[in-house]
Amino acid sequence: MTRKFDPEMIYVECHRCGQPVLWQAGMTTHLLNLAGIDVSTLDERCVILSEGCPACMPGETSFTTQVIRLNREKDEKEKPTQAAVN
Repeated sequence: MTRKFDPEMIYVECHRCGQPVLWQAGMTTHLLNLAGIDVSTLDERCVILSEGCPACMPGETSFTTQVIRLNREKDEKEKPTQAAVN
């Protein structure tokens, strides 16, 4: 079974001040489509960083964004397989 990731669940954060960025429903999908990013390539390790937000740049209404894929945690990396002892 294939999992389908909902792009609207991607965490969005301001790269300048570190605050979460909240925007209207559907905005993430809209921006990804405008950027030509195939949403089927995204997963729960992806975040969107905004170069500013209304909290740290009052009066601005448009911000550059980029999609980042975070590395897997060390604990999640392949662990060596232990051989059974007879």
